[in-house]
Amino acid sequence: MHNGRQEVTILWYIQNYSFCSHEKGKALVSPDFKPEGQEGTFWSLSLYPREATDEHKGFISLYLARGEDNVPEYVSVKFELSVLSEDGSALSSKEYDHWFEEWHRHGSDDFFKIDKSIYLKNFPLDVLTVRCKMWTGEGAVHRVAPICVRTCIGVETISFQHEVSNFSTLKLNQKHTIQIPSPLKRECFVTSSLYFTVDSCCDGEMMVEISTSDSDYFLCKRRISLLRFGYIILCWEDDNRFDVERKDIKELPLSLTRQDILNKRSEYLKGDKLTLLCECSFSTGCVYKKMSETPLEMLWEAEKERNIQELSKNISKINFNTSKYPSALEDMKALFVKQCLTDIRLKTKTKSFPAHRSVLCARSPVFERMLTSDMKERNSDCIEVDDLGDDVVQQLLLFLYSDAVQNLEWAMATGLYYAADKYEIGRLKAVCSSFLVEHLSPTNAGELLLLADTHSDGDLKGGVEDFILEHEREVFVSKEWKQMMETHPLLAMKAMYLKYER
Repeated sequence: MHNGRQEVTILWYIQNYSFCSHEKGKALVSPDFKPEGQEGTFWSLSLYPREATDEHKGFISLYLARGEDNVPEYVSVKFELSVLSEDGSALSSKEYDHWFEEWHRHGSDDFFKIDKSIYLKNFPLDVLTVRCKMWTGEGAVHRVAPICVRTCIGVETISFQHEVSNFSTLKLNQKHTIQIPSPLKRECFVTSSLYFTVDSCCDGEMMVEISTSDSDYFLCKRRISLLRFGYIILCWEDDNRFDVERKDIKELPLSLTRQDILNKRSEYLKGDKLTLLCECSFSTGCVYKKMSETPLEMLWEAEKERNIQELSKNISKINFNTSKYPSALEDMKALFVKQCLTDIRLKTKTKSFPAHRSVLCARSPVFERMLTSDMKERNSDCIEVDDLGDDVVQQLLLFLYSDAVQNLEWAMATGLYYAADKYEIGRLKAVCSSFLVEHLSPTNAGELLLLADTHSDGDLKGGVEDFILEHEREVFVSKEWKQMMETHPLLAMKAMYLKYER
Protein backbone atom coordinates (compact mmCIF):
# COMPACT_ATOMS: atom_id res chain seq x y z
CA MET A 1 0.00 0.00 0.00
CA HIS A 2 1.50 3.33 -1.09
CA ASN A 3 0.53 6.67 0.40
CA GLY A 4 0.67 9.81 -1.71
CA ARG A 5 0.14 10.14 -5.44
CA GLN A 6 0.30 6.88 -7.41
CA GLU A 7 1.06 7.75 -11.02
CA VAL A 8 1.22 5.61 -14.16
CA THR A 9 2.59 6.81 -17.50
CA ILE A 10 1.34 5.53 -20.85
CA LEU A 11 3.59 6.19 -23.85
CA TRP A 12 2.01 5.76 -27.28
CA TYR A 13 4.47 5.70 -30.17
CA ILE A 14 2.98 6.26 -33.64
CA GLN A 15 5.54 5.26 -36.27
CA ASN A 16 5.29 6.73 -39.80
CA TYR A 17 2.78 9.19 -38.36
CA SER A 18 3.04 11.60 -41.32
CA PHE A 19 1.58 8.85 -43.53
CA CYS A 20 -1.74 8.75 -41.64
CA SER A 21 -4.32 8.69 -44.41
CA HIS A 22 -7.19 9.29 -41.97
CA GLU A 23 -9.81 11.69 -43.26
CA LYS A 24 -11.17 14.58 -41.24
CA GLY A 25 -13.23 13.31 -38.32
CA LYS A 26 -11.68 9.82 -38.37
CA ALA A 27 -9.70 8.72 -35.30
CA LEU A 28 -6.48 6.79 -34.92
CA VAL A 29 -6.97 4.64 -31.81
CA SER A 30 -4.22 3.18 -29.62
CA PRO A 31 -4.20 -0.41 -28.34
CA ASP A 32 -6.23 -0.85 -25.14
CA PHE A 33 -4.36 -0.69 -21.83
CA LYS A 34 -5.22 -1.45 -18.20
CA PRO A 35 -3.37 0.96 -15.85
CA GLU A 36 -2.40 -0.13 -12.35
CA GLY A 37 -4.39 1.69 -9.66
CA GLN A 38 -7.39 2.51 -11.88
CA GLU A 39 -9.83 -0.05 -10.42
CA GLY A 40 -9.34 -2.59 -13.23
CA THR A 41 -10.71 -0.31 -15.94
CA PHE A 42 -9.69 -0.49 -19.62
CA TRP A 43 -8.64 2.61 -21.57
CA SER A 44 -7.38 3.80 -24.94
CA LEU A 45 -6.17 7.03 -26.54
CA SER A 46 -7.88 8.52 -29.60
CA LEU A 47 -6.05 10.94 -31.88
CA TYR A 48 -7.52 12.74 -34.88
CA PRO A 49 -4.70 13.63 -37.33
CA ARG A 50 -6.97 15.97 -39.29
CA GLU A 51 -9.11 17.43 -36.49
CA ALA A 52 -12.32 16.02 -35.09
CA THR A 53 -14.52 18.97 -36.09
CA ASP A 54 -14.58 21.70 -38.76
CA GLU A 55 -14.00 24.43 -36.15
CA HIS A 56 -10.42 23.35 -35.39
CA LYS A 57 -8.67 23.24 -38.76
CA GLY A 58 -5.00 22.31 -38.55
CA PHE A 59 -5.26 20.96 -34.98
CA ILE A 60 -4.62 17.48 -33.68
CA SER A 61 -7.52 16.37 -31.48
CA LEU A 62 -6.62 14.08 -28.58
CA TYR A 63 -8.79 12.18 -26.04
CA LEU A 64 -8.59 9.59 -23.28
CA ALA A 65 -11.41 7.06 -23.66
CA ARG A 66 -12.73 4.41 -21.29
CA GLY A 67 -13.59 1.00 -22.72
CA GLU A 68 -15.96 -1.74 -21.64
CA ASP A 69 -15.31 -3.27 -18.21
CA ASN A 70 -17.20 -4.64 -15.21
CA VAL A 71 -16.23 -2.11 -12.55
CA PRO A 72 -18.06 0.83 -10.91
CA GLU A 73 -20.32 2.69 -13.33
CA TYR A 74 -18.52 6.02 -12.78
CA VAL A 75 -14.78 6.44 -12.21
CA SER A 76 -13.08 9.71 -11.29
CA VAL A 77 -9.79 10.19 -13.14
CA LYS A 78 -7.12 12.88 -13.02
CA PHE A 79 -4.88 12.76 -16.04
CA GLU A 80 -2.50 14.72 -18.25
CA LEU A 81 -2.20 14.42 -22.03
CA SER A 82 0.96 15.51 -23.84
CA VAL A 83 2.53 15.41 -27.29
CA LEU A 84 6.29 14.92 -27.01
CA SER A 85 8.95 15.81 -29.53
CA GLU A 86 11.59 13.20 -30.31
CA ASP A 87 13.94 14.74 -27.72
CA GLY A 88 11.32 14.06 -25.02
CA SER A 89 10.25 17.68 -24.43
CA ALA A 90 6.52 18.43 -24.26
CA LEU A 91 5.20 20.43 -27.23
CA SER A 92 1.74 20.60 -25.70
CA SER A 93 0.36 19.43 -22.32
CA LYS A 94 -3.07 19.72 -20.72
CA GLU A 95 -4.41 18.41 -17.39
CA TYR A 96 -7.95 17.13 -16.87
CA ASP A 97 -10.16 15.95 -14.00
CA HIS A 98 -13.30 14.10 -15.14
CA TRP A 99 -15.78 11.40 -14.26
CA PHE A 100 -15.87 8.58 -16.83
CA GLU A 101 -18.43 5.93 -17.51
CA GLU A 102 -18.04 3.14 -20.06
CA TRP A 103 -17.36 4.35 -23.64
CA HIS A 104 -17.00 8.00 -22.52
CA ARG A 105 -14.01 10.12 -23.51
CA HIS A 106 -12.50 13.44 -22.48
CA GLY A 107 -9.77 15.58 -24.01
CA SER A 108 -9.47 18.49 -26.43
CA ASP A 109 -10.56 19.17 -30.00
CA ASP A 110 -7.78 21.77 -30.35
CA PHE A 111 -5.03 19.95 -28.50
CA PHE A 112 -2.05 20.82 -30.68
CA LYS A 113 -1.72 22.84 -33.88
CA ILE A 114 0.82 21.36 -36.25
CA ASP A 115 2.09 22.09 -39.75
CA LYS A 116 4.85 20.71 -41.95
CA SER A 117 7.68 22.89 -40.60
CA ILE A 118 6.77 22.15 -36.96
CA TYR A 119 6.50 18.44 -37.67
CA LEU A 120 9.78 18.04 -39.55
CA LYS A 121 11.64 20.02 -36.91
CA ASN A 122 10.35 18.04 -33.94
CA PHE A 123 9.83 14.58 -35.47
CA PRO A 124 12.72 13.94 -37.89
CA LEU A 125 12.34 10.15 -37.50
CA ASP A 126 8.58 10.34 -38.25
CA VAL A 127 7.59 8.99 -34.82
CA LEU A 128 4.97 10.99 -32.93
CA THR A 129 4.81 10.29 -29.19
CA VAL A 130 1.68 10.80 -27.08
CA ARG A 131 2.05 10.61 -23.32
CA CYS A 132 -0.81 10.08 -20.89
CA LYS A 133 -0.27 10.32 -17.12
CA MET A 134 -3.04 9.02 -14.84
CA TRP A 135 -2.92 9.31 -11.05
CA THR A 136 -4.79 8.86 -7.82
CA GLY A 137 -4.11 10.49 -4.46
CA GLU A 138 -1.95 13.49 -3.62
CA GLY A 139 1.46 14.12 -2.11
CA ALA A 140 4.74 12.36 -2.81
CA VAL A 141 4.73 10.78 -6.27
CA HIS A 142 5.08 7.00 -6.56
CA ARG A 143 5.52 5.98 -10.21
CA VAL A 144 4.51 2.48 -11.27
CA ALA A 145 5.94 0.69 -14.30
CA PRO A 146 5.13 2.58 -17.53
CA ILE A 147 2.86 1.15 -20.20
CA CYS A 148 4.16 1.40 -23.74
CA VAL A 149 1.98 0.84 -26.80
CA ARG A 150 2.89 1.19 -30.45
CA THR A 151 1.02 1.86 -33.66
CA CYS A 152 2.73 1.64 -37.04
CA ILE A 153 1.23 3.13 -40.18
CA GLY A 154 1.95 0.94 -43.19
CA VAL A 155 4.08 2.61 -45.88
CA GLU A 156 5.22 1.30 -49.25
CA THR A 157 7.64 3.16 -51.50
CA ILE A 158 7.84 2.01 -55.12
CA SER A 159 10.52 3.23 -57.53
CA PHE A 160 10.40 2.46 -61.24
CA GLN A 161 11.30 3.68 -64.72
CA HIS A 162 8.57 4.69 -67.14
CA GLU A 163 9.96 4.40 -70.67
CA VAL A 164 8.00 5.79 -73.63
CA SER A 165 9.25 4.54 -77.00
CA ASN A 166 8.46 6.56 -80.16
CA PHE A 167 7.71 9.58 -77.99
CA SER A 168 7.46 11.99 -80.92
CA THR A 169 4.53 10.00 -82.37
CA LEU A 170 2.45 10.20 -79.16
CA LYS A 171 -0.94 11.77 -79.98
CA LEU A 172 -2.92 14.34 -78.01
CA ASN A 173 -4.49 12.73 -74.88
CA GLN A 174 -3.12 9.31 -75.92
CA LYS A 175 -2.01 7.61 -72.71
CA HIS A 176 1.14 5.51 -72.54
CA THR A 177 0.53 3.20 -69.55
CA ILE A 178 2.65 0.69 -67.63
CA GLN A 179 1.87 -1.48 -64.60
CA ILE A 180 4.27 -2.20 -61.73
CA PRO A 181 3.46 -4.98 -59.25
CA SER A 182 3.67 -4.11 -55.56
CA PRO A 183 6.63 -5.92 -53.95
CA LEU A 184 4.78 -6.13 -50.62
CA LYS A 185 1.17 -6.94 -51.48
CA ARG A 186 0.06 -9.71 -53.80
CA GLU A 187 -2.26 -8.78 -56.69
CA CYS A 188 -1.71 -5.06 -56.12
CA PHE A 189 -0.46 -2.96 -59.04
CA VAL A 190 0.65 0.62 -59.50
CA THR A 191 -0.36 2.09 -62.84
CA SER A 192 1.61 4.96 -64.39
CA SER A 193 0.21 6.83 -67.41
CA LEU A 194 1.90 9.59 -69.38
CA TYR A 195 0.14 11.79 -71.93
CA PHE A 196 0.03 15.38 -73.09
CA THR A 197 -2.89 17.76 -73.32
CA VAL A 198 -3.49 21.21 -74.77
CA ASP A 199 -2.13 24.16 -72.80
CA SER A 200 -2.42 27.92 -73.28
CA CYS A 201 0.75 28.04 -75.39
CA CYS A 202 -0.13 24.98 -77.48
CA ASP A 203 3.17 23.38 -76.42
CA GLY A 204 1.46 20.35 -74.95
CA GLU A 205 1.36 20.08 -71.15
CA MET A 206 2.87 16.73 -70.08
CA MET A 207 0.83 14.88 -67.46
CA VAL A 208 1.74 11.86 -65.34
CA GLU A 209 -1.10 9.96 -63.68
CA ILE A 210 -0.40 7.47 -60.85
CA SER A 211 -3.07 5.08 -59.55
CA THR A 212 -3.26 1.71 -57.77
CA SER A 213 -5.51 -1.31 -58.01
CA ASP A 214 -5.96 -1.32 -54.23
CA SER A 215 -8.37 1.29 -52.91
CA ASP A 216 -6.66 1.17 -49.49
CA TYR A 217 -3.43 2.56 -50.98
CA PHE A 218 -3.28 6.36 -50.68
CA LEU A 219 -0.61 8.27 -52.61
CA CYS A 220 1.25 10.58 -50.21
CA LYS A 221 4.48 11.50 -51.99
CA ARG A 222 5.70 11.35 -55.52
CA ARG A 223 8.84 12.48 -57.28
CA ILE A 224 9.17 12.45 -61.08
CA SER A 225 12.53 12.98 -62.78
CA LEU A 226 13.73 12.86 -66.37
CA LEU A 227 16.77 10.83 -67.37
CA ARG A 228 19.07 12.90 -69.55
CA PHE A 229 22.16 10.98 -70.68
CA GLY A 230 23.11 9.81 -67.22
CA TYR A 231 21.90 12.96 -65.45
CA ILE A 232 18.67 13.16 -63.50
CA ILE A 233 16.51 16.27 -63.91
CA LEU A 234 13.76 16.76 -61.34
CA CYS A 235 10.50 17.53 -63.14
CA TRP A 236 8.01 17.49 -60.29
CA GLU A 237 7.59 16.40 -56.70
CA ASP A 238 4.66 16.70 -54.35
CA ASP A 239 3.85 15.71 -50.79
CA ASN A 240 0.34 15.87 -49.36
CA ARG A 241 1.10 14.31 -45.95
CA PHE A 242 0.70 17.67 -44.22
CA ASP A 243 -2.27 18.86 -46.24
CA VAL A 244 -5.36 19.18 -44.05
CA GLU A 245 -7.70 18.52 -46.96
CA ARG A 246 -5.53 15.66 -48.34
CA LYS A 247 -5.40 17.01 -51.88
CA ASP A 248 -5.25 14.41 -54.63
CA ILE A 249 -1.81 14.22 -56.28
CA LYS A 250 -2.51 11.27 -58.58
CA GLU A 251 -2.45 13.48 -61.69
CA LEU A 252 0.08 16.29 -61.95
CA PRO A 253 1.94 18.11 -64.76
CA LEU A 254 5.67 17.94 -65.45
CA SER A 255 7.74 21.13 -65.48
CA LEU A 256 8.67 20.43 -69.13
CA THR A 257 6.16 20.60 -71.98
CA ARG A 258 6.07 18.23 -74.92
CA GLN A 259 7.62 20.93 -77.10
CA ASP A 260 10.44 21.51 -74.59
CA ILE A 261 11.35 17.85 -74.88
CA LEU A 262 11.13 17.78 -78.67
CA ASN A 263 13.24 20.95 -78.96
CA LYS A 264 16.04 19.14 -77.10
CA ARG A 265 15.46 15.67 -78.48
CA SER A 266 19.22 15.10 -78.74
CA GLU A 267 19.42 15.44 -74.94
CA TYR A 268 16.10 14.01 -73.76
CA LEU A 269 15.20 11.41 -76.38
CA LYS A 270 17.73 8.67 -77.02
CA GLY A 271 16.39 6.76 -79.99
CA ASP A 272 13.11 8.70 -79.63
CA LYS A 273 12.65 7.10 -76.19
CA LEU A 274 11.72 9.19 -73.14
CA THR A 275 12.72 7.78 -69.74
CA LEU A 276 11.09 8.98 -66.52
CA LEU A 277 12.29 7.99 -63.06
CA CYS A 278 9.36 7.75 -60.62
CA GLU A 279 9.32 7.31 -56.85
CA CYS A 280 5.95 7.02 -55.12
CA SER A 281 5.22 6.56 -51.42
CA PHE A 282 1.85 5.19 -50.37
CA SER A 283 0.04 4.87 -47.09
CA THR A 284 -1.16 1.28 -47.35
CA GLY A 285 -4.20 1.60 -45.11
CA CYS A 286 -2.68 -0.87 -42.65
CA VAL A 287 -2.30 0.02 -38.99
CA TYR A 288 -0.26 -2.35 -36.83
CA LYS A 289 -0.81 -2.19 -33.07
CA LYS A 290 0.99 -3.90 -30.23
CA MET A 291 1.91 -3.64 -26.58
CA SER A 292 5.59 -3.25 -25.73
CA GLU A 293 7.35 -4.11 -22.50
CA THR A 294 9.90 -1.37 -23.00
CA PRO A 295 9.73 1.92 -24.88
CA LEU A 296 11.67 2.80 -27.98
CA GLU A 297 15.18 3.17 -26.63
CA MET A 298 15.99 6.62 -27.84
CA LEU A 299 12.67 8.16 -26.86
CA TRP A 300 12.67 6.49 -23.45
CA GLU A 301 16.12 7.88 -22.68
CA ALA A 302 14.79 11.32 -23.59
CA GLU A 303 11.80 10.75 -21.32
CA LYS A 304 14.08 9.83 -18.40
CA GLU A 305 16.14 12.95 -19.05
CA ARG A 306 12.97 15.04 -18.94
CA ASN A 307 11.94 13.46 -15.60
CA ILE A 308 15.39 14.25 -14.15
CA GLN A 309 14.99 17.87 -15.23
CA GLU A 310 11.56 18.04 -13.56
CA LEU A 311 13.06 16.71 -10.32
CA SER A 312 15.83 19.30 -10.52
CA LYS A 313 13.22 22.06 -10.68
CA ASN A 314 11.95 21.10 -7.24
CA ILE A 315 15.48 21.07 -5.77
CA SER A 316 16.80 24.30 -7.22
CA LYS A 317 15.34 27.47 -8.66
CA ILE A 318 17.90 27.31 -11.44
CA ASN A 319 16.82 25.07 -14.31
CA PHE A 320 19.02 24.62 -17.34
CA ASN A 321 16.83 23.46 -20.23
CA THR A 322 18.94 21.14 -22.42
CA SER A 323 16.11 20.27 -24.82
CA LYS A 324 16.58 23.46 -26.83
CA TYR A 325 20.11 22.40 -27.79
CA PRO A 326 20.80 19.75 -30.45
CA SER A 327 22.12 16.36 -29.40
CA ALA A 328 25.37 14.86 -30.68
CA LEU A 329 23.36 12.64 -33.01
CA GLU A 330 21.50 15.64 -34.41
CA ASP A 331 24.77 17.51 -34.93
CA MET A 332 26.24 14.51 -36.76
CA LYS A 333 23.22 14.34 -39.05
CA ALA A 334 23.50 18.08 -39.70
CA LEU A 335 27.16 17.55 -40.63
CA PHE A 336 26.02 15.08 -43.28
CA VAL A 337 23.20 17.29 -44.57
CA LYS A 338 25.33 20.47 -44.76
CA GLN A 339 28.38 18.59 -46.17
CA CYS A 340 30.65 20.83 -44.15
CA LEU A 341 34.45 20.20 -44.45
CA THR A 342 34.04 16.95 -46.38
CA ASP A 343 37.32 15.32 -47.43
CA ILE A 344 36.33 12.13 -49.28
CA ARG A 345 33.72 11.06 -51.83
CA LEU A 346 31.84 7.80 -52.38
CA LYS A 347 31.43 7.44 -56.14
CA THR A 348 28.78 5.31 -57.84
CA LYS A 349 28.44 4.87 -61.59
CA THR A 350 26.41 8.08 -61.88
CA LYS A 351 26.96 10.24 -58.80
CA SER A 352 29.42 11.28 -56.08
CA PHE A 353 28.52 11.61 -52.40
CA PRO A 354 30.70 13.84 -50.15
CA ALA A 355 31.63 12.39 -46.75
CA HIS A 356 34.16 12.61 -43.90
CA ARG A 357 37.04 10.17 -43.52
CA SER A 358 36.79 10.20 -39.74
CA VAL A 359 33.11 9.21 -39.80
CA LEU A 360 33.69 6.40 -42.30
CA CYS A 361 36.57 5.04 -40.21
CA ALA A 362 34.57 5.23 -36.97
CA ARG A 363 31.57 3.37 -38.40
CA SER A 364 33.12 0.77 -40.71
CA PRO A 365 36.21 -1.41 -40.15
CA VAL A 366 36.49 -1.86 -43.92
CA PHE A 367 36.54 1.88 -44.60
CA GLU A 368 39.06 2.24 -41.76
CA ARG A 369 41.41 -0.27 -43.39
CA MET A 370 41.03 1.45 -46.75
CA LEU A 371 41.87 4.89 -45.40
CA THR A 372 44.61 4.04 -42.88
CA SER A 373 46.60 1.19 -44.51
CA ASP A 374 48.63 1.00 -47.71
CA MET A 375 45.57 0.76 -49.94
CA LYS A 376 44.99 3.08 -52.88
CA GLU A 377 42.09 4.90 -51.16
CA ARG A 378 44.46 6.29 -48.49
CA ASN A 379 45.99 8.78 -50.92
CA SER A 380 42.83 9.38 -52.91
CA ASP A 381 39.85 11.66 -52.36
CA CYS A 382 37.47 9.06 -53.78
CA ILE A 383 36.21 5.56 -52.91
CA GLU A 384 34.64 3.66 -55.80
CA VAL A 385 31.31 2.03 -54.85
CA ASP A 386 30.04 1.38 -58.36
CA ASP A 387 28.34 -1.85 -57.26
CA LEU A 388 25.88 0.19 -55.18
CA GLY A 389 22.96 2.27 -56.41
CA ASP A 390 22.65 5.99 -55.70
CA ASP A 391 19.69 5.50 -53.32
CA VAL A 392 21.54 2.81 -51.39
CA VAL A 393 24.63 5.01 -50.92
CA GLN A 394 22.46 7.91 -49.79
CA GLN A 395 20.74 5.76 -47.15
CA LEU A 396 24.05 4.12 -46.17
CA LEU A 397 25.62 7.50 -45.42
CA LEU A 398 22.50 8.65 -43.59
CA PHE A 399 22.83 5.62 -41.31
CA LEU A 400 26.54 6.18 -40.72
CA TYR A 401 25.85 9.73 -39.56
CA SER A 402 22.48 9.32 -37.79
CA ASP A 403 22.17 5.60 -36.94
CA ALA A 404 18.79 5.57 -38.70
CA VAL A 405 17.26 4.71 -42.07
CA GLN A 406 14.15 6.32 -43.51
CA ASN A 407 11.15 4.77 -45.29
CA LEU A 408 12.75 1.34 -45.53
CA GLU A 409 11.24 -1.00 -48.12
CA TRP A 410 12.20 -4.41 -49.51
CA ALA A 411 14.48 -3.44 -52.40
CA MET A 412 16.27 -0.83 -50.32
CA ALA A 413 16.67 -3.26 -47.40
CA THR A 414 18.31 -5.89 -49.63
CA GLY A 415 20.65 -3.28 -51.12
CA LEU A 416 21.60 -1.93 -47.69
CA TYR A 417 22.09 -5.47 -46.37
CA TYR A 418 24.61 -6.11 -49.15
CA ALA A 419 26.43 -2.84 -48.39
CA ALA A 420 26.38 -3.47 -44.62
CA ASP A 421 27.88 -6.92 -45.06
CA LYS A 422 30.53 -5.68 -47.50
CA TYR A 423 31.66 -2.84 -45.22
CA GLU A 424 31.13 -4.74 -41.93
CA ILE A 425 28.52 -2.38 -40.50
CA GLY A 426 26.97 -4.88 -38.10
CA ARG A 427 24.21 -2.69 -36.70
CA LEU A 428 22.87 -1.77 -40.15
CA LYS A 429 23.03 -5.42 -41.21
CA ALA A 430 20.94 -6.37 -38.17
CA VAL A 431 18.37 -3.63 -38.93
CA CYS A 432 18.00 -4.83 -42.52
CA SER A 433 17.84 -8.52 -41.51
CA SER A 434 15.08 -7.77 -39.01
CA PHE A 435 13.08 -5.81 -41.59
CA LEU A 436 13.45 -8.50 -44.26
CA VAL A 437 12.36 -11.33 -41.94
CA GLU A 438 9.35 -9.30 -40.77
CA HIS A 439 8.29 -8.77 -44.40
CA LEU A 440 8.80 -12.33 -45.62
CA SER A 441 6.14 -13.70 -47.95
CA PRO A 442 5.82 -16.87 -50.06
CA THR A 443 6.82 -14.87 -53.14
CA ASN A 444 10.04 -13.36 -51.77
CA ALA A 445 11.24 -16.18 -49.53
CA GLY A 446 13.45 -17.63 -52.27
CA GLU A 447 15.07 -14.26 -52.90
CA LEU A 448 15.93 -13.83 -49.23
CA LEU A 449 17.18 -17.41 -48.94
CA LEU A 450 19.57 -16.74 -51.82
CA LEU A 451 20.72 -13.48 -50.22
CA ALA A 452 21.42 -15.19 -46.88
CA ASP A 453 23.23 -18.07 -48.58
CA THR A 454 25.35 -15.74 -50.73
CA HIS A 455 26.50 -13.83 -47.64
CA SER A 456 26.94 -16.97 -45.50
CA ASP A 457 24.51 -15.58 -42.93
CA GLY A 458 23.46 -18.65 -40.94
CA ASP A 459 21.05 -16.82 -38.63
CA LEU A 460 19.17 -15.16 -41.47
CA LYS A 461 19.18 -18.34 -43.54
CA GLY A 462 17.77 -20.34 -40.63
CA GLY A 463 14.94 -17.85 -40.16
CA VAL A 464 14.05 -18.01 -43.86
CA GLU A 465 14.14 -21.81 -43.88
CA ASP A 466 11.76 -21.90 -40.89
CA PHE A 467 9.37 -19.61 -42.77
CA ILE A 468 9.58 -21.73 -45.92
CA LEU A 469 8.72 -24.92 -44.03
CA GLU A 470 5.82 -23.21 -42.25
CA HIS A 471 4.41 -22.01 -45.61
CA GLU A 472 5.66 -24.80 -47.87
CA ARG A 473 2.45 -25.15 -49.87
CA GLU A 474 2.42 -21.49 -50.87
CA VAL A 475 6.20 -21.20 -51.38
CA PHE A 476 6.88 -24.34 -53.42
CA VAL A 477 4.08 -23.69 -55.95
CA SER A 478 4.90 -20.01 -56.49
CA LYS A 479 6.33 -18.93 -59.82
CA GLU A 480 9.21 -17.25 -57.98
CA TRP A 481 10.26 -20.59 -56.43
CA LYS A 482 9.98 -22.35 -59.79
CA GLN A 483 12.29 -19.72 -61.26
CA MET A 484 14.71 -20.23 -58.40
CA MET A 485 14.76 -24.00 -59.04
CA GLU A 486 15.95 -23.20 -62.55
CA THR A 487 18.60 -20.64 -61.56
CA HIS A 488 19.81 -22.11 -58.23
CA PRO A 489 18.68 -25.76 -58.22
CA LEU A 490 21.06 -26.97 -55.48
CA LEU A 491 19.95 -24.31 -52.99
CA ALA A 492 16.27 -24.97 -53.75
CA MET A 493 16.78 -28.73 -53.43
CA LYS A 494 18.47 -28.38 -50.03
CA ALA A 495 15.63 -26.22 -48.74
CA MET A 496 13.00 -28.71 -49.90
CA TYR A 497 15.00 -31.59 -48.42
CA LEU A 498 14.76 -29.93 -44.99
CA LYS A 499 11.08 -30.85 -44.91
CA TYR A 500 12.00 -34.54 -44.73
CA GLU A 501 15.19 -34.14 -42.74
CA ARG A 502 13.36 -32.44 -39.89
